[in-house]
This record gives sequence, structure tokens and C-alpha cells, in this order.
Amino acid sequence: MEFIIDTVDLEEIRDAVDHLPIVGVTSNPSIVKKTSPKDFFGHMREIRKIIGDERSLHIQVIATEADEIVKEAHKIFEEVDDKVYVKVPTT
Repeated sequence: MEFIIDTVDLEEIRDAVDHLPIVGVTSNPSIVKKTSPKDFFGHMREIRKIIGDERSLHIQVIATEADEIVKEAHKIFEEVDDKVYVKVPTT
């Protein structure tokens, strides 16, 4: 079993890294909206700094059309890093 924390709150992530055997951080648009980071990509880069390269970072796209999903995924890779797991919503 692996534990992935579902938040973008930096303090919650720091606490989890210090006290729990998490293997990564995941997010979705509603979770990000609750935290309302001023700079989304800067915030995600900060999460990466906290969790390091050995843990996974999952970021969900908000686009719904295939070509836009691909563009958004490339933007995430460019702005955060190429190790991000891009989550694609299915509806």
C-alpha cells in the first residue's frame, strides 16, 4: 500500500513529509481552488521542493478537449518539471 496526500496546502504537505510515509502529493482543481495560490505553477514548484524528486507529484488538467489537455500537460511539464504525473479527468 502506498500513501499519497491529497492537498496543495504547503503546511499540510510539510507535516505529512515529516510524519507520514507518503510517496507523493496529488491535487485536483477543487482542492487547488480552496487554497487559491496566487501563482499556480510557483506553488507546484514549491510542493516539488518540499517533497523532493523521490516522491510523485500529480497535477490534474482542467481542459476537457483532447488537444487542450495535451497543451495543458505540456505547460505543466515546462512550468513545474517533467516528472509530474498529469491527471486527466474522465467524464
